[in-house]
Amino acid sequence: MRSTPTRTLHIKSNKNAFTLIELLVVIAIIAILAAMLLPALARAKLKATQANCLSNERQLATAFNMYVTDNSDRLLQLSPPSGFKNAGGYWAVENGASGDWNQSQTLALQDVQGCMKTNSLLGPYIGNSDCNHCPGDVRFKNPVGSGNTTSWAWDSYAVTSNVTTNKQNSFYFKLSAIKRVSDCFIFAEQEDSRGYNNGAFDVSGTVTPTGNFPWEDLFATYHGDVGTFAFADGHAESYKWLDSNIRAVGKLANMPNTMAYAYGGDNVLNLSPLPNSPDQGYVRTHWVNPSNP
Repeated sequence: MRSTPTRTLHIKSNKNAFTLIELLVVIAIIAILAAMLLPALARAKLKATQANCLSNERQLATAFNMYVTDNSDRLLQLSPPSGFKNAGGYWAVENGASGDWNQSQTLALQDVQGCMKTNSLLGPYIGNSDCNHCPGDVRFKNPVGSGNTTSWAWDSYAVTSNVTTNKQNSFYFKLSAIKRVSDCFIFAEQEDSRGYNNGAFDVSGTVTPTGNFPWEDLFATYHGDVGTFAFADGHAESYKWLDSNIRAVGKLANMPNTMAYAYGGDNVLNLSPLPNSPDQGYVRTHWVNPSNP
């Protein structure tokens, strides 16, 4: 009787496979790299938003100067037609806004963009109405409420009241009267919780070369702690706010269902820029007006 040979099964090991420990090490390295890269990516996004915003400011400054050229050197003097009110110092919105938007973001956006085309001093000079909106301004995502806590808004900029008729007593009427055009604010980023930037961007008193001045309207912080400005010579620049209260109220105004449209009692934090704020010098230098030529 012939015996059957015994066969031995040989199992080859895959020396190229990851062990569990090696796999966990790789995952840990990926997690560390992601943690290192995410802040850099966030900063890059803020920089890109800031660059887009500066482009908007330059377009607004160009439109501003084209308007002045076509109107015998006169600066913006917005007189809203009957049934409309001043928005941003250069366009007009219906008296019923924001109550007549019926809590609809779509209706609010259509209304605001339509008004910017038909009731804007700069409308004929602006090819793309998107330059009125900073991509970092997230208020348009907020719910549309009513009154001072509407929260929703799309327009991101306002004319500064040193170059337009407003409640401030010291302002220019003609561009030729401005001696320091490269220093002179004409647009600022503004945050307002009332559905649109109500009127021109203002301070409470007259800015002079010395002494503190009262703050009023809110400087926006749509891209980190940085704001942008347009100037009478047509250029735009950014500025990083140092005052912790300016930064805090700026963040508040982007939040839904809040009241924030002026410093002090007109924001739920009841904050105003600090006495002798480190930012007063920057604003004073560029708030060029007949009392601060």
